[in-house]
Amino acid sequence: MKNTWGAVIVAAGSGTRFGSGVPKQFLRLHGRILIDWSIDAFSAIKEIGEIVVVTPIDSNLWKPFWDPPAYVKTVQGGMRRQDSVLSGLCALSSSRLVLVHDAARPLVSVSLIRRVMMGVLDSGAAVPVVPVRDTVKNITSSSFISGTVSRETLRMSQTPQGFTLDVLLRILKSANDVTDECEAMELAGQCVLAVNGDPGNMKLTDPEDLKIIESVTGGTMESRTGIGLDFHPFKKGIPLIVGGCCIEAEFGLSGHSDGDAVLHAVADALLSASRLGDIGSLFPSEDDRWKGADSAILLEEVCGLVLAEGWKISQIDITVISSFPKISHIREIMIERIAGITDTEPEKIWVKGTTTNTLGDIGRGKGLGCMAMLKIARSTDSEGTTNR
Repeated sequence: MKNTWGAVIVAAGSGTRFGSGVPKQFLRLHGRILIDWSIDAFSAIKEIGEIVVVTPIDSNLWKPFWDPPAYVKTVQGGMRRQDSVLSGLCALSSSRLVLVHDAARPLVSVSLIRRVMMGVLDSGAAVPVVPVRDTVKNITSSSFISGTVSRETLRMSQTPQGFTLDVLLRILKSANDVTDECEAMELAGQCVLAVNGDPGNMKLTDPEDLKIIESVTGGTMESRTGIGLDFHPFKKGIPLIVGGCCIEAEFGLSGHSDGDAVLHAVADALLSASRLGDIGSLFPSEDDRWKGADSAILLEEVCGLVLAEGWKISQIDITVISSFPKISHIREIMIERIAGITDTEPEKIWVKGTTTNTLGDIGRGKGLGCMAMLKIARSTDSEGTTNR
């Protein structure tokens, strides 16, 4: 089998369904980019002579977050999964047999990969499967149970799936839409061997899956707190934007951007906690790109930087310092808006208002200030390696 194998790891998804701002395959798991977990497993097998990773079409979805190892080739994916797989297959230069794996399955083991390889040598094509453990029900269009399905012959398929390269290439090139390579082989009348899968080879589909994977792989949580403080004077004739919300008023907050002191304070608190600088250095006032900029966009960029370091927001506490507007009247709207910008559950955010009891310019109604305090957390492995 030596050096006749290639591995194609499909990591071309945009991650929009996951909702993290970073494609899930480029998130961090105990200090390592998720896709690197799969790469390490395949590179540990000496028979695998080349590894290709299929990346998203938009390079901005992966290049800021992942630096591929020198021995890994990257190619651009396509609109459909099978287009992405074909792109990866065509990038193989010396392989006769191929393994196709989803980057969203970071816990793939060397033993599972070898089982699939042996299955391919025996039959030409092999797919790992696991039993369906739960009782399966049919339901009607109105959500009533219409029957129980026998699970005796049902299996859940996994990756990597293994094939003879030239056969898979030929079949995928002429296939209609399919969910995986095995289905394309089935529809073409090709036999595919089912080999024992691994229940631990779970797929990362939503944020809850990531929590389970983190728990399974061990580690503890590192947490940090950050404080952000910002002030802006009022100015007549411009929109008043507070916490990402446009409020009806005769004046707004003067600043190089839209002057949203609330979002600026949250951004600075995030940067402080994650040790990634401050809002002034990232978005300097002398840079015309940020003139009149929507502060929600600035905060989204900061959240992307923080998330790429493995941090998640655990809590945000905001205090708006001003006699206007009345925060109690717009609190819920602000919470929902900030939750959407930071991709944080609303219940983890609180907003309140206070005044200076007539002290200073803010007390005389000349401006607005904000203090934001927040907590972020990330997992560490059992040896204390963090997600930096």
